[in-house]
Amino acid sequence: MNIFEHKNPKWPSWPQYGNEEKKAVARVINSNQLFADIEVKTFEKHYAKYLGTKHCLGLGNATQALHLALAALNIGEGDEVLVTSYSWISTASCILMQNAVPVFCDIESESLGINPEDLESKISPLTKAIIVTHVFGYPARIKKIKDICKKHNIALIEDSAHAHGAEVEGQKVGTFGDISVFSLHQRKSLSVGDGGILCTDNDDIAEKVFRLRSFGHKELSYNYRMTEFAGALGQCGLKKLDGQNDCRIQNASFLAKELKGSSMIKVRTPMAGEKSVFYSVLLDVLDDSRSFQSKILSMQKNGIPIQRTWNPLHFHSHFNNLNEPRGLPWVRESYTGAMKNIRYESLKLPNAEYYCPNRLLEIYVHPPCREEHLVEIISELC
Repeated sequence: MNIFEHKNPKWPSWPQYGNEEKKAVARVINSNQLFADIEVKTFEKHYAKYLGTKHCLGLGNATQALHLALAALNIGEGDEVLVTSYSWISTASCILMQNAVPVFCDIESESLGINPEDLESKISPLTKAIIVTHVFGYPARIKKIKDICKKHNIALIEDSAHAHGAEVEGQKVGTFGDISVFSLHQRKSLSVGDGGILCTDNDDIAEKVFRLRSFGHKELSYNYRMTEFAGALGQCGLKKLDGQNDCRIQNASFLAKELKGSSMIKVRTPMAGEKSVFYSVLLDVLDDSRSFQSKILSMQKNGIPIQRTWNPLHFHSHFNNLNEPRGLPWVRESYTGAMKNIRYESLKLPNAEYYCPNRLLEIYVHPPCREEHLVEIISELC
């Protein structure tokens, strides 16, 4: 069982929908138009204004958005895309969807985002794009990474799936890159059940994504449209987003204050000048003893949504399965880049391997959580 789907009456569930969302869904049903029309267009307009980008395009989910980001940049066979090894699988699997080659970079210890120095050292003539993930709503070193991309004339894609409303020095995450992608999945801070959005200031990229998300065009295109239900629910959620993010920030600050000095756990907070929106709060494990592991199991049994985070992606079977029927782009004769004849699982990415998965925990502090719930977390961990 996924602990985030555990229904414990003591612990508030997320997302929480009310009368406004019910009216929005009813509005769609009464319109008899269930996909990709006025509700989606309205949501796209509102989200573009909220983020501060020229274009926002609604899609079926964020994986589709990542795929179309690469397709819109004309990335294909033989091209390399630099990507973090610490993210959800689709951040890197989207590269395979374009028959391109992922080149995994290590993370840095403060933001847990892609390490700018390691990233720059792996740029080659084949590098066409960099995908940066703002993990769990904590901003990556995006300004430094943007400078590197500009220096080497490489496209920058921000995987901002967790980071609706996060900021760096007052500028919203998702506005630094050529393209940004956000998730609207069930568990995200802006939840429509499932959905994704792609944002850009580039007219040509926006026009191409618009064509690619509906199949039937001369160029290979896809059935990646957003539903009207998602568009209507997205409008409701966007109105509440900033206030709910404030609640998450307050909850995370409370945990950080009360757990300061703990010998077992440390709450991760954003760096100076950064605003995290805490899709979930990250906890550094300082004591991984058997007794501490028992505490975590006890919390999970009590319905508290705490768990270890991802495994490093360079160990994932997607990149280590030699019997892949569709072929592996890095073993083709035509490819001569850095990953030629290299097993991904043999890569040495020390920070990613140190922190993931055993030295990090995540815990939800969505707005339904009140101080009584946070106190329960603290009492369990201390």
